[in-house]
Amino acid sequence: MFRSSILALAVSITLSLPAGMAGSHSQSDWPESTDGVVVFDKGSDGFQCFRIPAVVRVSDGSLLAFAEARRAHGDSFCHDDGSIDLVMKRSTDDGATWSAMQTVLAGDPWGEDRGATRGNPVPIVISQGEHAGRIVLLSTWNVEGSRSERRPFVQFSDDDGHTWSDAVDLTEQLKVDLPEKGWYATGPQHGIEMKNGPHAGRLVAGVNYEGGRGALIFSDDAGVTWQHGADAARPTDADHFSEVGVEEAADGSLYAIGRSRKGEKSTETREFSRAANVSKDGGATFEKDAFGFQSDLLTTPEVQGSIVNADQASGAAGNTLVYAAPQHGTLRKDLGLFVSHDGGGSWVHVTDMTRNRSGYSDLVMLDDSTVGVLYETGLESGDARDRIVFDTASLQRS
Repeated sequence: MFRSSILALAVSITLSLPAGMAGSHSQSDWPESTDGVVVFDKGSDGFQCFRIPAVVRVSDGSLLAFAEARRAHGDSFCHDDGSIDLVMKRSTDDGATWSAMQTVLAGDPWGEDRGATRGNPVPIVISQGEHAGRIVLLSTWNVEGSRSERRPFVQFSDDDGHTWSDAVDLTEQLKVDLPEKGWYATGPQHGIEMKNGPHAGRLVAGVNYEGGRGALIFSDDAGVTWQHGADAARPTDADHFSEVGVEEAADGSLYAIGRSRKGEKSTETREFSRAANVSKDGGATFEKDAFGFQSDLLTTPEVQGSIVNADQASGAAGNTLVYAAPQHGTLRKDLGLFVSHDGGGSWVHVTDMTRNRSGYSDLVMLDDSTVGVLYETGLESGDARDRIVFDTASLQRS
């Protein structure tokens, strides 16, 4: 069960700012510009915008924030299918300040003269074994402007993200029995290294692919080779399903959760905005043939959410999970945090990070009672694509 200290957590989270930031949030007087520390801002570093955040803490204590750096593509702002690089910034002070931007992956994999969409970063930090400290980064590639072929890739850093290996195509490993053409997406958000049970040390990430299916992929050799494992259909009456995150419970079971929707886009269907499944064999199979709606996560249907195990920052094999997602019925807005004390079985809303527009996110535990939230937000674009910011929330003990 839980550690005694986790049992003492109150069902509340209060917002706090990283060290070095002045002021505080007030839920009755929200800012009209942005919340938190700006990490990636539209129009900077030669890119039109930045999207799809992911964040991890690496072995030297730094935080690494990843994102898609998007160039202009046609008449649409911040287009999903344009020329996109994967980029990274580093913080050595728990998110108060961030380094200059570093390009991690760019261009066509085979050096051809065509635009490349590099996307869906999924970083995983290894803490055990001979490769302890390694960062494994999963991502996807497709030709700019075309989704007919999406390929998964993996690359590594063995020096806390200062340098990176070439990216290796995983298509032949991961898409053997999957549709050759069509959508395929890793994450997006961090993946995990299992800590508990017989599969401790295994790397696991969520994927979704053509036909509205969600799956887990895993590696038992520090990310060098990968297998397509647990696989399930979307909920039987769902209109949409995608973007699978995964976290581990105390007994080593894996809770996989994806973005879903039931009903027309224009209606409030928040009770059908998340769908989950569980694997109890290290990600090889799911308990159920289809994901099921997680009806107590009342979040925005049209957007990704992110998950983290709150206990593992202190080395505990706990069941306390934190989930972040916008909560408005129809808009990407009102990012909130939810907590589960039973490994994802049930959830309770605990606080709001912002009432501004907000979109995709990722979570990282800074210590056993403080969660860092890297998320999309903004006002000018009208839909949270202006910038990516970092803020924190403290788990308050009763």
